[in-house]
Amino acid sequence: MTNEQACKPFYTLRYFPVPARADTCKALLALSGVEWKLESPAWPKGKDSQPVGKMPVLIEAYSGDNATAPFVLGESYAIEEYIATKYNLFYQPDDLQMMARQRELRSQMVELYEYVSDIMHGPEASRAGLLEKYKVAGRYIVRFHEKVLRENGSNGHYFGDKTTFADVAALASVFGLQHTFADLDPSMIDFISEDNAPEINNL
Repeated sequence: MTNEQACKPFYTLRYFPVPARADTCKALLALSGVEWKLESPAWPKGKDSQPVGKMPVLIEAYSGDNATAPFVLGESYAIEEYIATKYNLFYQPDDLQMMARQRELRSQMVELYEYVSDIMHGPEASRAGLLEKYKVAGRYIVRFHEKVLRENGSNGHYFGDKTTFADVAALASVFGLQHTFADLDPSMIDFISEDNAPEINNL
């Protein structure tokens, strides 16, 4: 093994074998061109083996004589930012305002996921109200994202002309919402239909 090969990391992403919070992490790892695998520990048996008893968890390991101890990182959004930063998937990372804009866009997508989690797992009595809040938030978020995409020239990217963190996160989020609600309640994804969100669908 050459020194160059020894310095290349290998990643293990621990998560359940379902589409959900780790989708953006998986997409970023794939786009980065690194070696990685998905590991799905038995649950809840494997709960105590995770840093804070939950997943996803990313493990970055190096081989070779000078290898350091594996780097273990939890929390999906911390994992996303780590991969995106390390493999230059942020757009203009030296521009603080641009970095803030990308985090803003990602935070809005996260907000929708939080609603989804509350709707699906919260008390039955609160679901109708949460569903309405989710739909309202979705419409506002889509309107904002459509504007950003148009201002970039409607070229299928949020920024510039290459795939960046924002593109990957949006794509994974939309696919996740579609997978979750396509059969359960199609009205919950009306705001990301081709008619209502042409720029996002173009992306």
